Amino acid sequence: MPSRRAIVVTLLSCLSSVGMASTRRKDYRASCQLLQDLGLIDKGELPKMPDHRPQYDDPEPFGIHFFRTQVANAKLSNLTIPKTFFGRSKISKVSFENCDLSESTLCWNDFIEVDFSRSALTQSDLRASMYVKVCFDQADLRGVDLRLSSFDTCSFVGANMTNALANRKRQASLPLSAAQRAQMYWTADDGEEPGGG
Repeated sequence: MPSRRAIVVTLLSCLSSVGMASTRRKDYRASCQLLQDLGLIDKGELPKMPDHRPQYDDPEPFGIHFFRTQVANAKLSNLTIPKTFFGRSKISKVSFENCDLSESTLCWNDFIEVDFSRSALTQSDLRASMYVKVCFDQADLRGVDLRLSSFDTCSFVGANMTNALANRKRQASLPLSAAQRAQMYWTADDGEEPGGG
């Protein structure tokens, strides 16, 4: 039987940079300030969070948005940036690990070598985008829409896929467990294209 000291040492090791300490997310203000410091959003007044999932034709003022831009080689982990808009952009080698991106729009983009592990993407629109070598491990993908998107060499280990939408014809291209497939809502077609295409 292990000693009390050995148990405490083991527990502390689990709370290291890969454990509980890394699960804390910055609040919205601190997240926006980091994006400003990195030059990814305009400096000045912080963007107001929309009261709905953003659309390509929303009137100003916009929330956090990446439109016709490139973001590469950035570590954007542990941020709280729900209702973010990504459109017509290329996002490569970026880590969004453990971010709150719930109710975001990620349509008509190329995501290459992006890490969404442990992120909350609940109720987000991921349609009509290309995902290459993207990690969704342990992500919360409840209610996301995956239709019209392609997934090449992606990982969904432990992701919550409850009520995620996808075309039944694409089942083979999504590397999901039988349990994850059973969680999803499979459609007969891809539906309409998202706006902004």
